[in-house]
Amino acid sequence: MTSPGDATPVKPPPSFSPGVPRVASKTRYPNQRRDSTTSIDSDRVEPRLGPSPTPPLSNTHSDLPIRAASPHGRSGRSSTPQIGRRSLGSPLDGRADAALDTRSLIVRSFSPVIGVYASADTDELVRQKGFKDGFCELIRPFGENVPGKLVIRDSVGSSRGWEDYGIRFVDLEESSRAPNDPNLERNPPLPQIEAVLEKQLDLADSLPGGPLHTKDPLGLSTTSPLYKLYLRQLLSIATASPHETFRHPVASVIATSSRNPAPLESLRQLYADTNNGNRKVPAWIHPEYLRYYVLVHDEDRDDISESTKLYDQMKRHFGLHCHLLRLRSNQCVVTDDDSVQVPECEWLSPSERLAGRAEPLVDLDSDGLLYLFESDVMAIKSFIRELVAQSVIPFMENKVAVWNDRVASRRRGISGRFMSMSRKWAGFGSGSRPSLTGSGGGASGNYNVAHGYYDYDNDEALLRRMADYAFMLRDWKLSSSTYELLRSDYANDKAWKHHAGAYEMCAVSTLLNPVGLGTKTKLENIDQMLETACYSYLTRCSDGPNSLRCLTLAVELLRSRGGSAAESAAKWAMRAMDLGLVEPIGQGLLSERVSACYASRPPVNGVRWGSRRRKAGMWSLLAADMWLRLGKPALASACLEEAERLYADVLGSDGNFPMPEMQTLVENLRLSVKVGYLEARGLDIKEETGSTDPLDNEETSEKLDRRTNRRSLIMNPLDTGGLSLPTVQAGRDADNQGNDDFERA
Repeated sequence: MTSPGDATPVKPPPSFSPGVPRVASKTRYPNQRRDSTTSIDSDRVEPRLGPSPTPPLSNTHSDLPIRAASPHGRSGRSSTPQIGRRSLGSPLDGRADAALDTRSLIVRSFSPVIGVYASADTDELVRQKGFKDGFCELIRPFGENVPGKLVIRDSVGSSRGWEDYGIRFVDLEESSRAPNDPNLERNPPLPQIEAVLEKQLDLADSLPGGPLHTKDPLGLSTTSPLYKLYLRQLLSIATASPHETFRHPVASVIATSSRNPAPLESLRQLYADTNNGNRKVPAWIHPEYLRYYVLVHDEDRDDISESTKLYDQMKRHFGLHCHLLRLRSNQCVVTDDDSVQVPECEWLSPSERLAGRAEPLVDLDSDGLLYLFESDVMAIKSFIRELVAQSVIPFMENKVAVWNDRVASRRRGISGRFMSMSRKWAGFGSGSRPSLTGSGGGASGNYNVAHGYYDYDNDEALLRRMADYAFMLRDWKLSSSTYELLRSDYANDKAWKHHAGAYEMCAVSTLLNPVGLGTKTKLENIDQMLETACYSYLTRCSDGPNSLRCLTLAVELLRSRGGSAAESAAKWAMRAMDLGLVEPIGQGLLSERVSACYASRPPVNGVRWGSRRRKAGMWSLLAADMWLRLGKPALASACLEEAERLYADVLGSDGNFPMPEMQTLVENLRLSVKVGYLEARGLDIKEETGSTDPLDNEETSEKLDRRTNRRSLIMNPLDTGGLSLPTVQAGRDADNQGNDDFERA
């Protein structure tokens, strides 16, 4: 087994949740190798005051950022009624850059997956502590944010420390399911995401003070909690699939307990199950993943000296990838002095959230949550850090180096390019064995057309796994070049889902790479890759969830680049709505996102020309109309106020629009927001507004009578009200051309 690389001094990140003590890791120096004795000290330390290169994300609800806003400051006082506003924390909580926050969220969504396979006695020990799903449920929340800084080496040997690294613990049985699971067909993921958002909005409506769409008092660009929930849910729906290896197990934790009468035999049997038994992975998953053996010691009932002897025997039989985890078997309650609340899982799938209670976006009562003893929390965090820093990361680094040297370098050379051209045009070099289908299986002869995958030991599968490993190790330059190498191979084999995935992740890797993408030509290349990926996903594979994931990742990463890339991000958000990939709540959130993309483009040379504030205001009005249709007047009020602020440059001294039609539209929206709020609270309109209110006006009453028949301002992508999609797109193109002509003038 390979040993980990060099490391740097470790500083502790913020703790997971209130009540969890802050821990410090032992200091390691660049010329010092990691060893099996490295662990986490239990001494409490003060939090670090200086900013970190990549700010770690907290799992507490009080640290959630607030609503997206333009980078420009708010001017003037809005005339929109402030309905149900409440703060989610101190104004200083919004100082973190939203682009880095969203970028970190995307990067952490592609984390290494660790399978968990525990013996029956281990699961029974954990169930006594209150975790009904056993050992996997116990350690799963703690793996989403590994304590301390992790140092990772890239393909050229340079090292970089990351403080927001995490892993995903899953039941190993989930990785053994077929990609066409009938359960996924009965419960499509996109409607489930909409149900999660609706459930969350209903929970927010029941809170005193109303929903949680708040403005930013500092005028900073932040992300709304509801949109962050939507993005997390979209990135959590992926399951193990042949076309990408992000959900394939990188390692597996094989656990037994000190209660077992024959622990070593139990570990051998568990390993046999993962190798040839009922936990064996399918043919499209590489079976040579890392096995990590854990002995769970019962602190309340078993002798530690006997467990230590047994642990020494484990290391002699199974190697150094072993750990002794000391836990108490008694259940912890909140009244205990050393009780620590278990953090909630951030990466729960939509089906898991619908089965349980919804995650509150604000800090609510903690009833119903599980608690652990402080010693158990420290032991689990030490175990996870040792697993990741000393086993998983070195294992992935070694595999990337081996595959890059043996497979990728050969394919990048002259002989590899010649063989690729031969396979495409002449059919030579078709692989070491015939196709599994007997019908050619594509140009390479390695693609199984009947089942839609490559065997795990084929070059195409190894290169895709290498690219995904490099992406999870955050070596985006290597991953981008490897995805680019694979695109033509998948196209020659007509492996369209693999083809779409390679184009998608090539674009994502290029956008995540901090170097480059400064010219218009490179931005056009990104657009072409996204266009190809979306077409292959949707038209050739009928895969709506992956199409929406591709477009949403493009929106967020292009927006973080700023400038013309932010305007391109707005285009892809509109494309997702035009294709009908999002449900009504998602349309409201994406409409707000389009507004934020246009608002983030600064004017040229400090003048007003080149900015897109009017477009941003228009999309904010469309978002307000969408929230009104969904019966969310408080969210509509926030969007309407944002639109008025964006339109401040074109308003007259009296605050009115120069165009009478626009002024009428905004007044109707204000009126609808006010009436919708009163109706949602079950209040009588005339009693609440008084006799002098404009609602008593005869003309306004007539407007209210026609309000239910009011035509929506934003059109459904599937029902464009008599206008074809090319007509709608032509109108947008004309609007863009008009802005460009104005800039040239």
